[in-house]
Amino acid sequence: RIRALPDLLANLVMLCLSTLLYAALIPAGIYAFSVVYPYLPVFSYSHVSDLDNTIKKFEGEFVDEKSAKDAASDKRREQYTKTTSTFYNLITDFYEYGWGHSFHFAPRYEGEDFHASIRRYEHYVASQLGIKTPWNALPTDEEKMPRVLDVGCGIGGPMRTVAKFFKYRVRITGVNITAEHIVRAKRYNAREGVKNCDFIQGDFNKIPVDDATFDAIYDFEATLHSTDTLTTFKELYRVLKPGGRIVSAQYTLLDAYDEKNEEHVDIIRRVDNTNGCYCAGRKTAVTTKALKDAGFKILSYEDVFSKEAGSDIKFSEVFEGMRGGRFTGTKFGLMVTYAFCYIGETLRILPRGTAEVQSMLMGAAESFKQAGREKILTPGMLYVLEKPKA
Repeated sequence: RIRALPDLLANLVMLCLSTLLYAALIPAGIYAFSVVYPYLPVFSYSHVSDLDNTIKKFEGEFVDEKSAKDAASDKRREQYTKTTSTFYNLITDFYEYGWGHSFHFAPRYEGEDFHASIRRYEHYVASQLGIKTPWNALPTDEEKMPRVLDVGCGIGGPMRTVAKFFKYRVRITGVNITAEHIVRAKRYNAREGVKNCDFIQGDFNKIPVDDATFDAIYDFEATLHSTDTLTTFKELYRVLKPGGRIVSAQYTLLDAYDEKNEEHVDIIRRVDNTNGCYCAGRKTAVTTKALKDAGFKILSYEDVFSKEAGSDIKFSEVFEGMRGGRFTGTKFGLMVTYAFCYIGETLRILPRGTAEVQSMLMGAAESFKQAGREKILTPGMLYVLEKPKA
């Protein structure tokens, strides 16, 4: 019994030390989780009733390699509004987590923060809309404010930037096919106190407003989802006032693209499949002609991601490494997100199909990287257009 006493004391000491250690580790773990939590993907998908089946159906309609050379054979074109809405219902949670509130690329300077480049690009587009300055001279009465159309407004990232840029002295209308986007845009607008904005849920080929309603229009890569750009551009021409401007960032195929090069064709096929868009056959000259045929006067256009335009970092570098400014866009970051989704599905924390959506987006990233390396595509052929006065 006397010999057992030291053992008992030793066990008590170890018990006390273990208790203290756990007492320290628990709050430390809670603190660590609170720091990491904002960077983890939290996807509820409450707006998608059957995620697993939805992603499988979406991928089941992808253009195969045999059909890639014939853009017209793309069956998705027959139901483009459904394809676009389904695409964004699938990927919006991921885009918010990995990209932010503005679902577009932006030219970047060396050393510039990714999100800073997004805001600078949006400010530049706003400055090209032809709205009178100084802004203090703009009317404060909403009924008299210049009206601006945001084509494919998404969850309102550019809308909020443009509204603030003009000190809330323009009235912005966002048109979007995806109902969930408008729900989120309204919520974020209210959270940030953004004023004088309204929304239309619908097809940008059939905007339910009178002719010559808007003083200016902007389009951040939204009309890449158009299956008939001439029809889309004619509709935007219709709703724009004479003398008004539209600034549009278009996805176009560059001069290096060779339609006889099977690798080039396949890269663009995968870009279109995994982004719900229709870049196949859309060379810069084709887009330029469609804009002219719609009636617009082209004031300027340039590839804002080119060295000549001053961009130091290629658009595709956001998927190449940390120089792209986004950990979630790096190969390791994409794999970490996929692992999180897979584990989340296994533990039934995330809905079944979440990992497959991430897998599709990893394919999108790879196709963009290849398109950038081959210099065959730009998401930023930026057109400044005007509707001639009568």
